[in-house]
Amino acid sequence: MKGLVKGVGMLVFIVAVVGATAGIGVAVGLGNTVVLAGLTALFCFIAATGGPLRSDLVLLACYAPVVVAGVAGPRLLGAVSDVAAIALLTVVVVTAALLPALGPRFVTVGLGLGMASVFGYGFQLTGTASAGQIIGAPALAVGVAIVLRLLLGVGDPGKPTREALADALAGGGRDTAERAVRLWLADRPRKWQTRVLGAGVRARATAAVLDDRRRTLTEDQATALGTILDAADAELVQLADAVRAKDAPDEVVAATRPDLVVDLPGETRRLVDELWSGVDAVREAVLTRDESVVDIPRQAVREALRHEAEGALSWRSAQLRHAVRCALGMLLALVVARFRPGDPLTVSFLMTTFAVLQPEWRDTLSKAWQRVGGALGGAVVLALVLWLLPHDALLPIALVALLAGFPLMRSKPTVFNGCMVLLSVGMNSATKHLDARTLLVEYVLLMVLAVAIALLFGFAAVPGVRKPSLAERFTEAVDTTRALLTAVAATLSGESAGRRELGVRFRAAARAQQDLRAPEPGSKPPEAGQQAALDSAAEGLRGLAASAGALLLHDGPGPMAGFTSSAAQALRGSAAITAPDEPLDEEQRLVADTVIADVLRVRHAAPALGG
Repeated sequence: MKGLVKGVGMLVFIVAVVGATAGIGVAVGLGNTVVLAGLTALFCFIAATGGPLRSDLVLLACYAPVVVAGVAGPRLLGAVSDVAAIALLTVVVVTAALLPALGPRFVTVGLGLGMASVFGYGFQLTGTASAGQIIGAPALAVGVAIVLRLLLGVGDPGKPTREALADALAGGGRDTAERAVRLWLADRPRKWQTRVLGAGVRARATAAVLDDRRRTLTEDQATALGTILDAADAELVQLADAVRAKDAPDEVVAATRPDLVVDLPGETRRLVDELWSGVDAVREAVLTRDESVVDIPRQAVREALRHEAEGALSWRSAQLRHAVRCALGMLLALVVARFRPGDPLTVSFLMTTFAVLQPEWRDTLSKAWQRVGGALGGAVVLALVLWLLPHDALLPIALVALLAGFPLMRSKPTVFNGCMVLLSVGMNSATKHLDARTLLVEYVLLMVLAVAIALLFGFAAVPGVRKPSLAERFTEAVDTTRALLTAVAATLSGESAGRRELGVRFRAAARAQQDLRAPEPGSKPPEAGQQAALDSAAEGLRGLAASAGALLLHDGPGPMAGFTSSAAQALRGSAAITAPDEPLDEEQRLVADTVIADVLRVRHAAPALGG
């Protein structure tokens, strides 16, 4: 029932965004391009939401010219040369496929850009449309997305950041810590949020290591440690609820902290003290809520994005090879579509090809089955409709399929794709007076062809590129990150590491981390129980690379040089890692906390990954 309510809410949201944009488009004279404007607005809004208001608006402002060029460019160029239009759209697809290499935040950005551009090219305009209308449609779409995002977030601009921090503090699902760091950095970082972030992720990582150590302790020791972990978890959950609140609470009732009634091994006892130290730091930050802004240099963000991009732009990068496969698959689909001018099903064919092509072959196979299964199921239902009901019933059935399908878009994608068969075939048959039976057969054949193209290029292996195992990929990612931290430590100590050598280290680490999660198609999938460890290790290694970039922003030797070297050594083995004894400013304290947490996270995941 909860999923259905969310689905209905999504449908209302889609109708509101598309309807509002189309209505404005009619008013300003966009003519037949209002549908293009409405759906492009939807793609833009989905791509650039989910973060704090300020960062989402900045992203939309930077996103606007790219979307306008990607949606309008190929279509306008097509009036001069079909070959040039296809070439430009292929470049856009490559760009969209590479954007996820910059981080999880850019997954929806790349998807939105690709979907909007493919839809803009494939959408068959009825009647005529001027160049101004074709350019005005995506421009209006971006404008509406910006206004809607402003209206939805102006009441509480920082809510997404607080929610992400609270989720990480409460020990939420995969990628919560990375999302918290990303949103905190994208917003104006507050001092209290900085302490919650640093101390919280350190406490959670320490708790995970302690929980893993229970297996090596005696029964009494394990029971006592479990009681402590339960108490710490309860207190962190309470503090997370306080973080979510817009205003600072007057008081947060402290959970009862059990006394340690048994002796624990030295390192385990030290980790228990470290756990409570992190919890106390979070409590102090939540209750004081120092709203002063922490001066985090924007250069740190730019450097991190640059290193991620450089790591992806290498033939050894799985992300780049995916982008090439995606471009080749879409190029073939565009060539096929070129020989079917005016076909109302071109949009469905092109967007299915783009949607099925995924970085991971397991996702490609899953989406392929969802499309084929949905198309066949929808075809059977529509065949029964054509047999039992008159032709006039097609339009209302198409509208019912639209209303019934959208609430199931995420929960039951196969059913959603089946509803889209009734919508596409029924709508085009009723409004364009086409034979429904012929159109149905054509639709199924085009879906099969789109899936075949996507599978062909999604599974295609690049000659000369081997498929390393998960253990090999993990080992390479750890080794390249250790080498990076060692080079950074040498630079902070005043040794001559050289900017060129550091650049090589950053690129190697970024590429290895990307390959850890997105292996070559055909690679052996993670075994049962390995996926959570893989996600945790990838998150920790990515965080260490980002912290390495932040450490380099301070010239000259300092307290972080020795700490960075010890972090590199502790990444493998069981060496202890603690924060420097010297006084640290807020930025250095945050970096130290996150580095400790990330090192512990990687070490905790190593046994499951064969490291």
